[in-house]
Amino acid sequence: MTGRSWLLLAALALPVAWLGAAAFVQERALGQSREWRIPIEGYDPRDPLRGQYVRFSYGWALAGSPDLCLDKGCRLCLSDTDGRVTATARSSSAACPFPVDLAASSIEVSRGFADEADIRFTSRIFVSEATAPQIEAQLREGPMVVIAALTPDGRLVNRRIEPAQ
Repeated sequence: MTGRSWLLLAALALPVAWLGAAAFVQERALGQSREWRIPIEGYDPRDPLRGQYVRFSYGWALAGSPDLCLDKGCRLCLSDTDGRVTATARSSSAACPFPVDLAASSIEVSRGFADEADIRFTSRIFVSEATAPQIEAQLREGPMVVIAALTPDGRLVNRRIEPAQ
């Protein structure tokens, strides 16, 4: 091979190596994460224009000052007491063993319709076309939980939803 061929080969291999390294870093972070079983509510089963997904609100207990999350942003600090997940809204993640970064987690914050004080934290999870009808039926039958991984950098990654036990 000529020098130009090696240069071309290196130029083509660099993006593949970069993607591989990025995938490795993401998988490593998920491997070091703690799993959480968080109740969900307010399901929107699927939107055919945006793919197969379930949109939901987290059903955790709220503490702290959730209004901070509407205005200038906040960090949530998760805790689990006897299987009950509590999200404490704070202005920073200081002294929090399990902080959630809302922006990195793609969690939307909004005020509820029924009660002015009701703050909703919504997210979504993609489901395959094959499992979507089964999940939609389960959502109608009873309470569900999302199994989510909380990475060390504060990303809450929704992995799957299943019936609450």
